[in-house]
Amino acid sequence: MQDCELCRPDSDRVIWKNERFYILDAGSERFPAYIRIVSVAHVAEMTDLPKAEREELRAIMDASEELMRDLLHPDKVNWAQFGNMVPHLHWHLTARWRDDEVFPDNPWGKPVREVPEDIRKERAKASKLFLERLPDALDRLLRAR
Repeated sequence: MQDCELCRPDSDRVIWKNERFYILDAGSERFPAYIRIVSVAHVAEMTDLPKAEREELRAIMDASEELMRDLLHPDKVNWAQFGNMVPHLHWHLTARWRDDEVFPDNPWGKPVREVPEDIRKERAKASKLFLERLPDALDRLLRAR
């Protein structure tokens, strides 16, 4: 679709892609380990995808969460799928810690605490490693399927 921002993603933020899905680095200083897993097809709902693609998407999401947990040791990983503003199928995966700025609220909540700079830097470094390793992990996963 011509005016859909997810049909033409910012290539600087794409960290992995195949014929059916791609992953955007949506991280920020507040949430360094935040990715969006996006369907290449312009569809609004999971059930708009063929069953095999839904299974592939779920495998990509599971592998992404596993690597995120292994490298970052978050207290929680949030999964969210809305599509109310951009009706193009995409999932948000965000690593969360009990001491992040908005915990236990959602990542879009109002800050309730300050995160010390040393902790921010440590999480940003671990998140960079996660983003570097994720493409290989997904390629291995999909080759094995």
